[in-house]
Amino acid sequence: MERIAASLERLAPVSQAAPNYQKTLEEFRSFDWAMIGATIVQSDPSGAAIVEWNGQQFTRRSPTNKFGEAIWFSRSVGKDDDGNTRYERLITFKKAGEVEPIPDRVNRAISHL
Repeated sequence: MERIAASLERLAPVSQAAPNYQKTLEEFRSFDWAMIGATIVQSDPSGAAIVEWNGQQFTRRSPTNKFGEAIWFSRSVGKDDDGNTRYERLITFKKAGEVEPIPDRVNRAISHL
């Protein structure tokens, strides 16, 4: 039995969770997919539409709601306990947020390090 289990473990691909890389929206059109080990499977006039990473295909998505401009590549990974579809993201391209200044007390603390 142990030999059978070991053989099955070698045959079954180990599914690695998608990393959800973060890049700026400006990087989308010229993004080097090979840099993250992905290849473009399908593209359209907007750019990459489906990419493959780690043997899985991820589809381009973009919100049509109030949450701002973003593009991401995701795939379904099953259902949760309530029957809702769960997704994982390979990469998200979004506008860079405004950087807040470091408070004075924190600047004082790091200047003594």
